[in-house]
Amino acid sequence: MKARRVPLWLELSAVILIALTASNAVTFAIMESDRARIIRAERLAAIEDRLSAVARLLVRLPESEREDVMRIASKHRERVSIGAHPRVAEGAERDTNAEERVKAVLEDVGITDVRIAKRGSTPFDWFGMAPRRRRGYERLSVAIALEPGRWLNAEYVWPPGSSLLSPLLLSGFVASLALLAVAVWIAYRFSGPLQRLSEASAEMARGRAVDPVPETGPFALRRAAHSFNTMSRRLMATLENQRVLLASIAHDLRTPITSLKIKTEFIEDAELKERMIASLDELQATTEAALEAARTGMGEEPSREVDVAALVESMCADLADMGGDVAFIEDQPVHATCRPNEIKRAARNLVENALRYGQRARVSVKAEDGRVAIVVDDDGPGLKPEDVEKVFDPFVRLEGSRSRETGGLGLGLTLARALARGHGGDITLVNRAGGGLRATLTLTRD
Repeated sequence: MKARRVPLWLELSAVILIALTASNAVTFAIMESDRARIIRAERLAAIEDRLSAVARLLVRLPESEREDVMRIASKHRERVSIGAHPRVAEGAERDTNAEERVKAVLEDVGITDVRIAKRGSTPFDWFGMAPRRRRGYERLSVAIALEPGRWLNAEYVWPPGSSLLSPLLLSGFVASLALLAVAVWIAYRFSGPLQRLSEASAEMARGRAVDPVPETGPFALRRAAHSFNTMSRRLMATLENQRVLLASIAHDLRTPITSLKIKTEFIEDAELKERMIASLDELQATTEAALEAARTGMGEEPSREVDVAALVESMCADLADMGGDVAFIEDQPVHATCRPNEIKRAARNLVENALRYGQRARVSVKAEDGRVAIVVDDDGPGLKPEDVEKVFDPFVRLEGSRSRETGGLGLGLTLARALARGHGGDITLVNRAGGGLRATLTLTRD
């Protein structure tokens, strides 16, 4: 299955939107938390002032006039009364800082016993949408000893207060959308040409001719696209000239080779005649192989999606029918976009090498990390470490006889690696721990 490509401008826009949203949310949450702390501190200070004023007044009034003060001081969410017992017990959770402040204010009238307990509070409402329930209200209980056996008891209840976080988030979101619109335009302006340049470079790396990249966008990207188009034209022209030159050489060599073959018919020495014909055959085969190597990856075969496992399995079946000890290890279908004839030719070369040097071939196809791997194991002697890369050089044959029948022309692995790299992959050779050689051909799946 192909991985879905996400446009670069869309990735940049998503990152910008997430970053803006997260930063605004954190900033507004900190602002709201600080605002709530300041409001609560101001509210408590106001309560302390009113409470101190009421206590100072009650100390100086006779018992008969205190009831009127209690009624005036008691509001909707404030209840003030005088009783024989304090409402704040000795072991209650108390606000010592508030107690000391109130004591300092009432010290001149002889009040030294002040108890302030926080009976309950609601957690901070981050989004200002929590339902206003009575149990969520904040409470403050106060007991002040006016005289022996007489306590001023006060109960203050207030809601947590409204939150500005929701409107802040809404305004921040609107501002983020405006900024995002500008960011999307900038990202698209930069990423569009850059992505087209990247895709064209990837196609060119696979040996495919590419159309000129539109020279649009900012100056730096227009200049890069212009340079790429110039390089692409020159490279394609050079490769085409190379192909034409080699094709011409191969064509021109066919005539003298054919002429020499005809002339060898007049040689009376049978042994000399046979050696001459063999040399001419090798010269012709080498010429054709060199021409094929020059054309590798530049053919006109279109890329299409195929089941690579089925393609390799059919090739293995053909070699097995010809008497080769070839076994294909079935796994599951592996689909990839490629030039199937080229991949089949490269895989066939690896299998034929395994049969020639390793007696038998065990072939498998696997999909891993967005790539396809064609693995060929043999039971041969393997390779020396210094020869692992050397065998990919043109016309290199490690087989000592130098015979074309036993060692080939030394171009097979060169062609196979060129075909693999033309598909964004490669060929690697590794000596197996249990003996033999493992050849792995990889290619991208798209």
